[in-house]
Amino acid sequence: MRRARRWIIENVPEVDQSTLLDLLLIADALLTNAFEHARAPRRLRLSHHDGRVVRVEVHDASPELLPVLGKPGGRGVRHRGLLLVNRLASRWGVDPRTGHKVVWGEVLV
Repeated sequence: MRRARRWIIENVPEVDQSTLLDLLLIADALLTNAFEHARAPRRLRLSHHDGRVVRVEVHDASPELLPVLGKPGGRGVRHRGLLLVNRLASRWGVDPRTGHKVVWGEVLV
């Protein structure tokens, strides 16, 4: 995860600290889900759209395992990643594809 965070910091456009933190938290939640629930290979990707949106994508080899948004107020620290993504991202979703899926979150910059 440390390598992924460093890579994001080096590859995002000039953004304020708050936006950078949102991107890092979204990436962390999506990567954690991929490593806990999905098969390899897993890949992190950033894309920039119209100079106003940065998208964090996590690709994995488990297209049949679609993410499920948990319920707020549950006990414990686990199973809250997508709640965090839902709160921080301007939009998020999943794109199932043949042989893999992409789970993504976007942040306005």
